[in-house]
Amino acid sequence: MSKKKKSKTDAPWYFNVDEYRTITDTGSSEPDLNSDIYDDINVERIKTIEDLINEVDHYTELQTHFQNLCSNELEEAADDLNNDGVSPERRKNAERLKKLLEQSTDDWNAWVKILGQDELQRLKDEIQNWLNEPADWDAMESWPSDWSSQGRALSFFQSMDADVLNALGVVIVEGDHPGSSYFAAELHASFEDANAAAKKLKLTFRFREQKT
Repeated sequence: MSKKKKSKTDAPWYFNVDEYRTITDTGSSEPDLNSDIYDDINVERIKTIEDLINEVDHYTELQTHFQNLCSNELEEAADDLNNDGVSPERRKNAERLKKLLEQSTDDWNAWVKILGQDELQRLKDEIQNWLNEPADWDAMESWPSDWSSQGRALSFFQSMDADVLNALGVVIVEGDHPGSSYFAAELHASFEDANAAAKKLKLTFRFREQKT
């Protein structure tokens, strides 16, 4: 799924508008992989353990993944401590890991710091592997707001100047009533007027009625 950022110099494209005036991005499709949802995660820009922690901290799903990795490693450490056959070095590492994690209220964060810079590439690989996994629709509520066609359209129009929005007849709705989860860009002008305004402003997108 492409998440191409639109600009005024791109080739023309259309936004769909449904019967309720909600604008959607026609270039969007349902995500298959985590990377389709989180395409702003760039593993290559992670250079330090602090970079990695900051990146993971931005995404609830990725935090959960790292917490699971940490829990698995803690279980392995406990197994090593109960195994008389492990090497002294492995036992020492297991004791250190178990002690430090038991003292922490933020296990995955402490675990990453314990591993340190020497294990950075392994941790980066964990992120990349997770990005290549199928999207978990049960976690949809934690996905970035622009993962859907409606969210992408909203994000696009939120970045435009208020005078351009007024000229187009586009209204940003951030909750249509208290407690509402409805966030969208809506077209409150006719297609004829909105597209005439887009042409006059030399914008390379137009609006059309969504086919049902």
